[in-house]
Formats: sequence, C-alpha cells, structure tokens
Amino acid sequence: MKKCPYFLMAIGFAFNAASAMAICSPVPGAEQLWSKVTVRWIFVGELHGSNETPAAFRDLVCDALARGRTVTVALERPTSEQAALDGMLSGKDLTAAKETLLLKPDWKNGMDGRASQAMLRLLLDLRELRRAYPDLAVAAFDAPYTGTSPGARDEAMGHALLALGNTSPQSLILILTGNMHAMQAPIHGYDLAAMFLPPQERLSLEVTDRGGESWADYDTGCGASKGGVPDKDATRPRGIFLDPSLAPYGKVDGILSLGVALTASAPAAGEPSPQPACRVKFFQQHIQGASQ
Repeated sequence: MKKCPYFLMAIGFAFNAASAMAICSPVPGAEQLWSKVTVRWIFVGELHGSNETPAAFRDLVCDALARGRTVTVALERPTSEQAALDGMLSGKDLTAAKETLLLKPDWKNGMDGRASQAMLRLLLDLRELRRAYPDLAVAAFDAPYTGTSPGARDEAMGHALLALGNTSPQSLILILTGNMHAMQAPIHGYDLAAMFLPPQERLSLEVTDRGGESWADYDTGCGASKGGVPDKDATRPRGIFLDPSLAPYGKVDGILSLGVALTASAPAAGEPSPQPACRVKFFQQHIQGASQ
C-alpha cells in the first residue's frame, strides 16, 4: 500500500517536534498562563547572568508551542542585532551565524549577563525548536532612545514591544528581560517598559531563586557575584505561581520560582582584551579580600 505524502509529512513533523521537545523540561503551573485568552505579552523578569533563568524561559517557550500557540520570543537585546538574531534562528551556516553575533558590540564587550553563555544556549535551543515550529520568531526590543530622562529607555522598550504586538497580532509574545522592566508600577519615579502595554493584555512574572551566584556588572566590578532574588519561601518548588504577594520586589502578577540556587554564566564571547575596567575592579576587590 502506497503511503500518502501528507501522512509521511505528519510523521516527520511529529518526529521533529518530539526531538525538539527533548531539550525541554515541564514548568508546573504554566497552563495558567496560556489559559488567559486576553494576554498577549508575558514578561519574565530576571536577574541577568544566571544559567538557570534562560533555561527555564526556554521551557516556557516549549510549553506554549506544545499547546499550539504561535510564539514570538522578545529578548532584551539591541534592535541593531536583529539580523544577527535571525541568522542564529534560521541561517544555514550556524558557525558563521555565531561568529557574526558574537562580534556585535554588545556581545563582544557585554559584561552584564545579557550576553552570557546561557543566553547563547537559549538561542541555539530556539533554533532547534524552530525546526519543528517554523513560525517561532525571535525579536530584539532594546530600542534606541533619545533624551536624558532616566525613563527614556524603558519608554522606548515599551513602544518597541507594543509595535511588535501590532506586527504579529497572532503571536503570544514571551519576553525575557531584567526584572525591573517587567514591573507594573514605577520604581524610580518613571514608568517601566511593561506599563506601556495594555494592562488587560500583559502579564508579568518575577523570577525567584534560592540564592547562589549570577554574572553581574556593578560599579564595584563585574563577574560572578553572590546573591539573587530569593523566594519568600526557601522551600518553594519550581513552577509558576500567580499571586502578586509572592513577589519579593515591585508590582507583578506572580513569580516563576526556579526552586534552585543560581549559578553564574560568563560572557559568551569571552572577556574583552584588554580587560574592561569593571573586571579590574572585581579582581582587585577579590585579591584584597583574599589577602586580609
């Protein structure tokens, strides 16, 4: 009996989907997100620089795709990187695509955790998922901004996300960003990125953890630094909990509990040479601390 080509295509799609999903782990409680039919933008607000949050974010993308949602992933990357991100997602020559991306200024010199090895792995995982879900897209939304007001960047980011929703009206937009940008009330006297989206169409999660280390860039230096966003309940398991009162900081709709301690993820492009000033400060601080 001759098999119908559509039957063979269905088998191939199912195989690709199963293969792609093998990189994912379930996120308990994620179904609560997809059941909110009016929500189009979902923020995952992180402390930059860990291995664990980009991996958990990938698992949320997997869950949404498996439930039949069309997904656009929005990353806190400069919009000038869009072509390089497209290359990472769908370019035929992955080696060339990686080289192009890592030569971008904010990857080549990025020291604040947003250009980490974990973020690069996220892009590689999204590339794998796209083999089974060709409608999956990745968009940079850290838009150029003008002016000197401290809220100008958040306003530009909010407008970029709003425009992304207008150009992709069928997509659920899953956003990985710094936790402050995901908050729904002013922190330093100005509106944050999430606040520029329709309230009934957005949902914000704050990522919580059990301490550990993340790769950070502070005035005192950059590198693997202790601390995280500790959950109010140190025994809380991994999962989504939609209760605003559970968030350690700011106004959000709930938390994504990692249920583990953070581990730091270093820059994907390696450390710039000569060493940036923040690393010099970091080493000086640690050498002095070790000698006391």
